[in-house]
Amino acid sequence: MAQGYSFFCRRVEIPGDVESDELDSFLQLQLESLSPFPLEHLQFGFVIDASRHCAFLYAAYRRSFEHSVASSWEEQEAVIPEFSVGLLAGGLDDETPLLIEGGSSFTYLEFDSLSELPRYFQSIPKRDKDINEGVERSDLESVSAKLKAERSVESIRVWKASSQIAIDKKVLKLRAKEEDRHIVVEVDRNSMWRMDLRDSETVERVQMEERRNYLIWRIAIGMAAMIGLLIAGEFVWFAEKGYLGLRRGWNEEQAPLVEEIVSQKTTINELLSFRESDLIPFDMLVAIEPFRTDSVVFTKVETNGPNSLIVLANATSNGQANQFKARLERFVKIEAVELQNIQSRPGGTTFTALLNFKIGAFPDRGEGEEIASNG
Repeated sequence: MAQGYSFFCRRVEIPGDVESDELDSFLQLQLESLSPFPLEHLQFGFVIDASRHCAFLYAAYRRSFEHSVASSWEEQEAVIPEFSVGLLAGGLDDETPLLIEGGSSFTYLEFDSLSELPRYFQSIPKRDKDINEGVERSDLESVSAKLKAERSVESIRVWKASSQIAIDKKVLKLRAKEEDRHIVVEVDRNSMWRMDLRDSETVERVQMEERRNYLIWRIAIGMAAMIGLLIAGEFVWFAEKGYLGLRRGWNEEQAPLVEEIVSQKTTINELLSFRESDLIPFDMLVAIEPFRTDSVVFTKVETNGPNSLIVLANATSNGQANQFKARLERFVKIEAVELQNIQSRPGGTTFTALLNFKIGAFPDRGEGEEIASNG
């Protein structure tokens, strides 16, 4: 969690004509127009409300963070401001102003009926003795009294944000305490990436590693299931080996399954070898996977130079093949997409897709470079 007092924050409205795939770019443009520094000099992120009517932007000048602190971010799974729990839950059921006590600052938030996100933000660093010796009640009270006078408010809620967070495959969990009440907020994966303060290349690399790990685990589980079927078949075979005729018939019946298992295992070994020797074609395949629907099935993939793939696929119809092509053309890393050999058959449509990626879309990892494990 990053120190709260280093951030500049602003709530902005999201126009209704902004599409979902344009939202991140729109918010970055808004932040760039508000900041005196270019985006490459900032650590920034944003939170979007449930109705997608407003977004809360936060940014800090990179030099606001000590080098030793910022360099350790590479080892983390996510980096977010210490006042994040207030952004996500502070205005959900109460518009009373909220004061969040974090590890290094007091953060004051005001809410209104337009959005559950704060309309006003102010963060005050703790004094050195607060950080070294623990927070004293009088200091919290003096900050609260000062804010009441400045903002002309009668009461302020106080949350003590916990530095203990949990991340699993689906959600990020943030916690806070208000007297005897415990607040727990769950954040989905996509929202967590938007909140992450690290540069976009780092976040994209971590996302790619996560997708790759997920795909490899699916392959491994599928292989284990096939081997399990084979072992079960062998057990039955030994149990009934006295019945020669029945065993012979069983072997003939199981022959296609055994052939399929061997084929699957060979394919998996080739994929793993392919991954270890050259990750760029594997990255290409992982990158285009989100654009494929259940109506399109890849039957064969070949490389066609360092920046191209040839994908042989089946689709339920010509329209599904063309929709797949249209989705790929919107992918920022692809230079061009061409469909060839489109043939309509009784069971659907077969086609070949030629994908040319932009040069540098998948940087080559040097030999010996470590790849962060994202669990």
